[in-house]
Amino acid sequence: MNHGSVKRLLQNRHYLGDEFYPAIIDREMIDAAERERRRRSTRLGRDNLKRTFSDEIRIQNEFTMGKAEKWIADLFAQAEYLYSLIKVREV
Repeated sequence: MNHGSVKRLLQNRHYLGDEFYPAIIDREMIDAAERERRRRSTRLGRDNLKRTFSDEIRIQNEFTMGKAEKWIADLFAQAEYLYSLIKVREV
């Protein structure tokens, strides 16, 4: 697992439970994890990223991806090919 995966786990509100799944963590714990994440983000100087994207840059895009029709053994070349299939249309 990398730090991004852990962050998504800690921010996943589905763990609070719903009509189908039982709660496996309480709201206090998930809120405490978010407070700690924000504290560490601020301490590391990363809190400005959220402000930049949400407050200053207000661009909405629509992404589509064409169907992959080939497989390339070199994973980097495969990734480059797949990324080339992504088309962006500004809204």
